[in-house]
Amino acid sequence: MELAGSEVRERSRRQVADRLAAATRRQTAVTYQEPQPVLFATGVGAVAFSAFTDGPARDKGVVLHTRTRSTDGRRVDLCLFGSLDNTLDFRPGEALEGSSSSAWYAVAELLESRGRRNTSQWDDHGLAVEALKIALNDRERAENPDHDDAPWTRPLALGRAVDAEWFAVIYSDITLDPARWHLDRTGLAGTRRIIVGAPVWVRSASPDALVRYAEGRRSAPGRRPRWRRFLSSGQDLEGL
Repeated sequence: MELAGSEVRERSRRQVADRLAAATRRQTAVTYQEPQPVLFATGVGAVAFSAFTDGPARDKGVVLHTRTRSTDGRRVDLCLFGSLDNTLDFRPGEALEGSSSSAWYAVAELLESRGRRNTSQWDDHGLAVEALKIALNDRERAENPDHDDAPWTRPLALGRAVDAEWFAVIYSDITLDPARWHLDRTGLAGTRRIIVGAPVWVRSASPDALVRYAEGRRSAPGRRPRWRRFLSSGQDLEGL
């Protein structure tokens, strides 16, 4: 979709988002029963933000993770890779340092080629699983399950949004064969479909929908953080 210069000036981000959603409606997964692969996806729910410190983006990378279910009840995990430059208030250096994934270069190739190239040791299904592990910070969570109860202590974690609406462009859409994949690690068990792509937006009607873990880390040790308002009252669209 292209907008003329006058339209860019006259239309709000909300209007641009609504027009884009309308133009791609027939190509967008909503129920997740649509034929695969999908080109776009949308949904409403909790979204976790983490730093993606490997690859060309280095300290400017961010990965979003969200979950939904298809109309037949199968769990769908979405891993959306973007740039910190396009977030409203996350900054490089806010996340705690964590370990790197051996698959970062393969995921970076997938993103740079928009799903058209995979020269790695993993096939498309294996690469989707590796992308999910990155989005979930799987290695750190497996080594320290206590991170699940205190997500602000998890390395690479930046924050989370609750009841957020999101829209994404999709590069990889994989349904796992349960006979091949036995995902019993923390956070992975129950996954049947993995979708990898890039976020177009995350937005919420509530100014209190998104919290930054950097604020919690500044709280006194042993105290549960008190989250301050993150979004301004007039802001309904997070460009990612």
